[in-house]
Formats: sequence, structure tokens, C-alpha cells
Amino acid sequence: MDKFLKIYYPFLLLFVVVFWGLYIRFEDKNFWHSNQALFYYKDKPIYSEYDSFYFARLAEDIKQGVFRTGEIDHYRVFPDNSSSAKLDEKNVFYAKYQVPGVFISVTWAYLSKWFNLSLETLTFYLIPILAVSVVLPLFFYFKDLGCPYAGLLGGLVAIASPMYWGRTNLMRLDQDVLNLTLPFLAAYFFYKFFSSVKNRVKYLWISLASLVALFYYLWYGHPNLCFVLIFMFLIRYLWDKKLKLTKEDYLYLAILIVPQIWYIYEGPYHLFIQVKTLVFNIKTTTSAEQLFKDFPNVFMSISELQRESFDKVLETAVYSPILGILGIIGVILCFGYYFKNLIFLLPFLGIGFLSFVSGARFIMYLSPFIGVGIGFLVHFLFEKALGYLDLFKQKEKQVIIVNLIGSLFLCLLFLVQKPVISWASYPKVFTPVVKDMDYLKQRTPQGSAIWTWWDYGYAFQYYSRRPTFHDGGSQASPKTYFIARSFTTSDPKEAWFITSFITNYGLKGIAEELKKGISAKELVKKVQEGYFSKDIKHPVYWVFTEDLIPKFAWIHYFGSYDFDKKQGIHGNIIAPEKCSMTTANVLDCQDIGAKLDLNVGVVTAGNQSIPIRKLVVKDPKGMIEKKFFENGVIVEIVKFKENHAALFILNPMLAETLFNKMYLLRSYDPAYFELVLDDFPHMVVYKVKEKIQ
Repeated sequence: MDKFLKIYYPFLLLFVVVFWGLYIRFEDKNFWHSNQALFYYKDKPIYSEYDSFYFARLAEDIKQGVFRTGEIDHYRVFPDNSSSAKLDEKNVFYAKYQVPGVFISVTWAYLSKWFNLSLETLTFYLIPILAVSVVLPLFFYFKDLGCPYAGLLGGLVAIASPMYWGRTNLMRLDQDVLNLTLPFLAAYFFYKFFSSVKNRVKYLWISLASLVALFYYLWYGHPNLCFVLIFMFLIRYLWDKKLKLTKEDYLYLAILIVPQIWYIYEGPYHLFIQVKTLVFNIKTTTSAEQLFKDFPNVFMSISELQRESFDKVLETAVYSPILGILGIIGVILCFGYYFKNLIFLLPFLGIGFLSFVSGARFIMYLSPFIGVGIGFLVHFLFEKALGYLDLFKQKEKQVIIVNLIGSLFLCLLFLVQKPVISWASYPKVFTPVVKDMDYLKQRTPQGSAIWTWWDYGYAFQYYSRRPTFHDGGSQASPKTYFIARSFTTSDPKEAWFITSFITNYGLKGIAEELKKGISAKELVKKVQEGYFSKDIKHPVYWVFTEDLIPKFAWIHYFGSYDFDKKQGIHGNIIAPEKCSMTTANVLDCQDIGAKLDLNVGVVTAGNQSIPIRKLVVKDPKGMIEKKFFENGVIVEIVKFKENHAALFILNPMLAETLFNKMYLLRSYDPAYFELVLDDFPHMVVYKVKEKIQ
């Protein structure tokens, strides 16, 4: 019995934890298969995260022989995708192909070629398996320390935490799938090195640690994280050796450090920048960024960069604030008790604690440590603390009670994590939009540039194989403001001037103008007035997609930005989806709790009545308008296809924007734009005219 509980039972629980991690991811498989019409394109599942399209596109570039390390990536940041797009040698605006940070793309490209599998098929089946791999180093690390439940609970909390599940779910091709596994694995190999006696075994562990550290850099591309791992190793090494090193010691250090020399020297600088930014909120800016500082900050609209409350952090890490607090107390005690053996993980515990002072994205690093803390408390209480109090001093009783309490905590966590079963991943872009992206690939000239909002930038690069002006890795530039402004303005001529300016001048032109001493406000005014107007010789396509309707509040905020007040105006377009006709021309929209009486022109929401200024009915044959009052909201009914219609409620200011006119109503000025695809609501595409009168 004692042998079973000590040796076999922990491995049985390890199997259960791994199975749970796989189940909560592959459980979505049926959901995806039952929604193939929306989730698949050409029998391939669609990615469930924006950055996934980027990694997939790079993998496709590798397969096609386009990816060449050190050369410019021509799919990104148009028109700044040339060697001339730079302010000086330190401030370049183009993006280059490089392996560090995108090794997942390299891996996928070669696996796809070797096994003749699509990138999507690999992602669908391999990502969930890799996602649960973090359980293994955690389990073996803490099992070797004599605390198997610390490893088991750490792995269980990690793989099912809302943040980590959301970042490693079905069809999410992203580095995060190994961003916990690799540092824990490197730290475990460091621990095994120090706990080994024979030199031959030490060579094995230090070689494995060196390989993992190198792979970690190639995988994630952050030299600062590899640096802190190795730095912690050196502290422990010099601590043990008391600065007295032998030839054997130098050889160990060489095996670890020499393979990392080509990048590790950048680690201290990047670490300094990260600490300044994330801990002390002191941002380091380049001279180009300093020039762009007056343009609005798009990062305020990105949820994962926002700071969460204390309770929300714990709920996102482990579902329960109480368990979260218990885990934090436990992990602090654990590091105090096993400090020398856990010193390698100290920086990553610090990253986890950044969740409370910085962005929510760090919560995935906090989750495993909370589980470790809970598991350690089980061992500490029944093997250490109660032993000091002359309770449970018999080893047999300790083994039984630790396994009993540890198993109960496992069951408790399974119950707490039950909501994850009801969650489901789904594509970031649905099939009808992907189909239209493919249409652009077939029907637009090679190299044509896509003018749209940044969220779908990577997806257009992947499916349309066309460059975009900005994307999920370049949305912080002034180009985002100008694109938002072009969608927000009511003047198509101004929009054409903006498109002409960005297409012909790019970020380099913006920086050069600002460098002359004019303000961002003055530059915008000159652009709006056509001061920089030139023919648009490169084909540019304005693209509106259905995801932009709920995002238009932020798009309008940036597009209406007042450079003096340092703020914009949120422009929310209400788009109810659950509306039914109760009586003649009276709509009951249950999802917004309002009734629209189109006979008298009134919107009733609770005890409040809002007048309708104008009703607009758009169908494929034309547009009909009916005016009710001088003031009030605009109601638009847009009919498309057979027996389909969309309802929009917006204020008069939003009704005048080109976003509303050109996308929702398909009303445009042919002097500036040519409608080339009308697949409303999925996608509406205009070709920008090369010249204007």
C-alpha cells in the first residue's frame, strides 16, 4: 500500500490531470464539426486567434520559399515594406523575416511538408497536446523535491486556468502553447544538475538545459527571459562553489552559456527595459516614437493589456479568489522552504505577480504557481508542521493523509474548473469572410494593398496573400489614426487625401514631416486639405468586414480624436439581432430591451422614449428615407439576400460617417471609389481611384 501511494498513485493522478487538459480542449471538436459552415473553409478549420494567422502565414511563406531570414517581409506595414522606409539606421519602419520568436512557424512548415498535412490540421490536433505538456516538468520537478501534489496541482491549475485555456485552445497557433513548459523544463534540468553527483550525469543535465534555453529563445524570441534563467543558475552555482571554480566547473558553464552567446548579451538591456515599463511604467521611446507621441494610443482599446482588479486576477488564474489567496501564501512559503532549488523559477514567479500591477496577459504565469502553493501547503501541513507538533509523526500515516488531502484538493479544483467545459473556442474570422478574403486573392492584382482595421490584418495576409497597412503587430503607429479618420469622416475627398498620403508617404513621410517641427494636429490638417495629394499608383482596396460594427465605437474614438483635448468620441452603433415584428411596423428587440414604433417614429426602452429622426430602408434595389422629427436617432434597416435584414440604431453624427455610408448603406462617391465586392454584411470592398479631378 505504501509503495502504491508513494510511487504509482502520483503517476495515476498525473495521467488524470493530463487527460483533463486534453479533454477540455478536444471537447470542442464536436462543436467545431457541427458548425463547419462557419468554422471551416475548404475543409480546413479556421484559426481562433488573430496572431495565429501571422504564424500560419509565415509557415506558408517558408513552404513557398518566400521566407528568407534578414530580408523584408513585404506582406506587412505597407507602404513601409521597403528598405527605404526608415528615419535613420536606428529607426526603421519595415519588418524583417527572422527565426527567433517565430520558430513555431518553422516547426509547422516542416511538419506540414514532412507529413503532407495542412497547417490547419497540425494546429487542430497538435496544439492541445503541447498545451498540456507544462504538467510534466511541474510534476517531476516537485516530485523530486518530495512534493508531488505541488506539481500535480500546479499543472492542473495551469492547464485549466481561464487565461491559459484561452491562449492554448483549439486552433490557436501561438507561442503561448510552450511559454510555460520551456522555462519550467529548463529550471527542472538545472535542479537535476545540482542534485546529481556523478559528472557524467551532470553533463547530461547541463546539456539538456542548454538546449532548452536555446530552443526557448528561438521559440519566444525574448533574450531577457533566457538571461534571467541563466543568471539564476549562475547565482546558485557561485553560491554553492563560493566563487572557487575548477576546470570541470568552467566546462559546465561553457556548455550552458556558449550556445547562447549570440543572443544572450542583449538580455540585460531588454530586462532593464521590461522592468522599467512593466513595473515602474516608465516607457522607453525611440526618436520616431517620440515624434509620433501626440497621436492617440491604440493600446487603450486592447483588453489583455489592461490591468485587472485583485479579485479578477485570481478568478482568471484559478476561478476562486479564496483558492488564489491560499495558493499565493503557499507558494511564498514554498519558495522560502526550497529557495536554493527553486531559485531558477523566481523571475517567472515575479512575472506572475505582475498580473496585479500590469497587464492581464501575465495571469497565465501566475496560475501554475498558485497551484504549486496549494499543493505545497498540503505537504507542509501534514509532513512538516503537524510533525513538529507531535501529530502525524508516523510516516505511514503521513503518506495516507497527504494523498487523501491532496486528492481532495484535486477533486475540489476539478469541480471549481467545471465551467471550462461549457466554454468553446471559435474562429476569429468566420467562413463567409474567409471566402471573401480568398476572393481578393483571386480578383485583385498581385501586391495590392488592403486598407482596413488592424484586427484582420494578419488574416488578410494569410488568406488574401496581400499586404496590409497595419496589423496586430503594428497597430500602435499613426497609420491607425489615419485609417480610423478615413472611416470616421463624412467627406470622401478627405478620405481619398488620407489614403493618398499614407500610400505615397507612409510612416517615413509622417516622421519626416513631424521632424520639421510641425505638430501632429498641423500635419493632419495639411493632409485633410490635400497638401500631400498625389496619384495613387499602387492598387489600394478599402475593405469593410462585419466585425467592425461592434468595434466602430473605438474606431470612431480614434478617428474623432481631438489633439487639444487629448480624447475622442466613442461612436457606438447599436445592432440588435433579436427583433421581431409584433404589430404592423412595430419591432420588439429583446436583446436591447427596446421597441421601435416605425409608424410614429419612437424608440421605447423601459420608461424612456427616444424620437426617431429618420428611418432609412436599404435594399438591393435602392434606398428609401422617411423623416419623423428634427432631432433624435437614425434607424437603418438594411435588407440583403433573400429574407435577411439588419437593423442599426445610431446618432446623426455616426450616420454621416463614411463607415455608415459606404459599408452599411453602400452609398459612395464614384469620383473617389469603385465598388468591387458587395457581400454585405460579411465584406464590402472598394477600389480607391488612382486619380481625382
